[in-house]
Amino acid sequence: MDREEQKTPPGLALRVAVSIIVFFGLLIFSIIYVAFFAASFNTLQQIAVILVAILAGTAILGVMWVYWGINMGKEWKEQECT
Repeated sequence: MDREEQKTPPGLALRVAVSIIVFFGLLIFSIIYVAFFAASFNTLQQIAVILVAILAGTAILGVMWVYWGINMGKEWKEQECT
């Protein structure tokens, strides 16, 4: 039984590293914001700031992973046809 050698898709390691950095960056931002800057805002404003940060991180990760997924899908489709 022959098994094809599975290779790590190009760019995967970088995207995983960026995903981890964005996640911990958001976590660190949230902690610093709550500890030092949140006192001057009311509760709704505090929630809004955290939600905007989460949405920004999600947008960064979403664009990055969708772009990679589209490219890998095209590449796999080309390999399948040949």
